[in-house]
Amino acid sequence: MNVKWAYTTVNTWRECNRKYYFASVLANHNRKNLVRRKAYELRAMQNLTMWKGSVVDKFLEVVIIPMITAQKELDFQCLSEQAVAFARKQFRFSENKLYDNPELKKGDIESEYCILDIHETGQPYTEQDLLVCYDDIRKAILNIPLVVLPDGRHLMNLLKEANWLKPNVEDRLVYVGNAIVKPQMDLLVSDNWKPVIIDWKLSDSMVSDYARQLQISGLTIYKKRLDTPGKPPYLFEDIGLLEVNLLKGIAKHHDFNQEIYNNTIDYISLTSRDIALMTGEDIDIEDFELTNNQVSCKNCNFRLLCGYLIKNNNIYDEGSYLKSVPDRQLV
Repeated sequence: MNVKWAYTTVNTWRECNRKYYFASVLANHNRKNLVRRKAYELRAMQNLTMWKGSVVDKFLEVVIIPMITAQKELDFQCLSEQAVAFARKQFRFSENKLYDNPELKKGDIESEYCILDIHETGQPYTEQDLLVCYDDIRKAILNIPLVVLPDGRHLMNLLKEANWLKPNVEDRLVYVGNAIVKPQMDLLVSDNWKPVIIDWKLSDSMVSDYARQLQISGLTIYKKRLDTPGKPPYLFEDIGLLEVNLLKGIAKHHDFNQEIYNNTIDYISLTSRDIALMTGEDIDIEDFELTNNQVSCKNCNFRLLCGYLIKNNNIYDEGSYLKSVPDRQLV
């Protein structure tokens, strides 16, 4: 049996089996099943730190990269203010809980669609927290022309001189054994007809390591090329992996070679077996254990829904659930 595999899914599984159930088994956008719809919304929910990164990702995808492709002049001071306006529009969407509106479809309003935990589950925040987000979004956009790549080139030179640019790539599907691997890539660049995968970040952390995410994308590009008739395989060194932290204005290169490729294959094969064990039509919430890690539980998007179902013998009532959520009423 083939299983859908993703790095985030594996991390969720290891963090908490019950969280995996909510995110990967229960969640569904269909509004006819209310508990599945609620799980879908909670999966999409973001805190302010995550949100500012997704705003910059989306703004790059729908505004900046198309402008570069069209060879338009870029005024980054102006673009930074546009990005903040873009963020404010998303904030209002979440604040007004428009994601509850059954007449609105995410595909029609994707650039606006946003669910923030401060609105959905009543997480506390201050206006200063929000202003910091807007300032970080401005800074990220203003840093784009300042980023210098490990090879000495400016990021903007790579983007302007590329054969082509493809943002938000999600269609590169390959099989690793029974695992279906289809990672999301923030930006795929053809640099002198060789692929460069760029992962945008907005992190203050000095210790975060996103190498594996990029190496999985590199594996996908490498294997996909093997399945392309009439084109020679890529060499491992042909595939560039770049982590670009726009908040810090720095770029980091990650290695990709035969050893990393083989280790990544082994990692996917091993973890996909765990996922396969809990995939099927006969499983339910009781088959998934809760974590003992209180920190993970406290920070989980599904914490309130999980607690509600435990208290109510896994029976969900929308009105009762919403009344149990701080600052959240049925709308």
